[in-house]
Amino acid sequence: MKVLRTLPILAHFLHLSHHLCNANAVKKTDEEHAAALIAWLKKEGGYFNSKLEMRRVDPSDPTSFFGMFANGSIPKEEMLLRIPTSMVLDSAEEDPVLASMTCPTVRNLNKQLKLKDESKYAPYVNYLLDTQPPGSIPSGWSENGKKLLTRVLGGEKSGDFPIPLPLSDDPFPWIDEWHDSCKGSNDPLEEYGALIVIQRSWDDVLIPVFDMMSHRNGHWLNTMHNDVHGDEDIEVKAKRDIEPNEQIYTSYNMCENCGGRVFTYGTPEILREYGFVEQMPQSWIFHDDGFEFGFRLGEKDNENSEPSGIYVVTDWIFGDPDNDDVEMLNEMIEQIKRTKETILNVRDKNVPDSEWQTITNYIDAMKLAFEVAVQAVGEGYEIPVISEDDDEDDDDEDYYEEDDHDEL
Repeated sequence: MKVLRTLPILAHFLHLSHHLCNANAVKKTDEEHAAALIAWLKKEGGYFNSKLEMRRVDPSDPTSFFGMFANGSIPKEEMLLRIPTSMVLDSAEEDPVLASMTCPTVRNLNKQLKLKDESKYAPYVNYLLDTQPPGSIPSGWSENGKKLLTRVLGGEKSGDFPIPLPLSDDPFPWIDEWHDSCKGSNDPLEEYGALIVIQRSWDDVLIPVFDMMSHRNGHWLNTMHNDVHGDEDIEVKAKRDIEPNEQIYTSYNMCENCGGRVFTYGTPEILREYGFVEQMPQSWIFHDDGFEFGFRLGEKDNENSEPSGIYVVTDWIFGDPDNDDVEMLNEMIEQIKRTKETILNVRDKNVPDSEWQTITNYIDAMKLAFEVAVQAVGEGYEIPVISEDDDEDDDDEDYYEEDDHDEL
């Protein structure tokens, strides 16, 4: 694990907050930013389907989730968005070297953040500064939040439990990555830009408006898109028929440009890069010291097509679990129980509310997932097995075609 830097987080956060407040004395609302982004999109020759809207889940509650929704019936393959290449914020290099963090893209974003209203991406930059706070992903958390997550995961120097849980090897890599690989500065605004690229980019490109879609897989996933790294405008279409009031979802690990993420990137990695515990369905994939095992977890619907609270393993990844796999899961379940009884039994007031809630959500998600997987093995019912070999023939599929692996 990389050594965590000792920069005082509170002073760091206040420095960045002071900078952002001075830059925008009066912050716009989410609704105002959405309107500005859509107006910019249309001015650049793009397209925003009139049957889409940006709004609160509960329009009467200004604190409820803000996202993209259908306000009418949308048939399969209908165009939802077209993002002109002129709006894509990239590395500004002819042939960038793609890495875990594409440094030239971070530098370009940081340049635009400093230009603010003078930037060609001003509507997008102002949206980020006003609505995307620092500290959204674990790499930007408080020191107390980081220490608690490290401890409950059984990570390095935690000293509490012997078994490292998923994500324990390096849950906070990205500020170090900015400093070490990109030779980036300690400027809080530049570190903020680095984390924004991790949270919102497709490798080396940031795509305004498209990146306002939330993530969810399974039958909730209702969009598909062409190659975001090509020379053409980015087109997002309906993957299936979409009903009025449905939320519009993309996928962070099962999309058309997600590549190997389908078999390497699950619920723990989404927490590390995006800062939240994904809703069902989830993927739990283990790659550790030659140990390769995984599964996908879903929730059954009841007779009214509503969530039932009954969870099932829908796929084994790489192969059926063996006795060692089951033993490992059982050991992790017991360790999680002890963690909840001894570390998370009392609210740590030194950890910000959002970080505490994310940590407890993640621990609860692991416990549920591992218990369901062990139960599935014990009951012995037949569960499909998927592997990378199954996916090879799909690599060149046209993005209008359905991918059966997305449906859990």
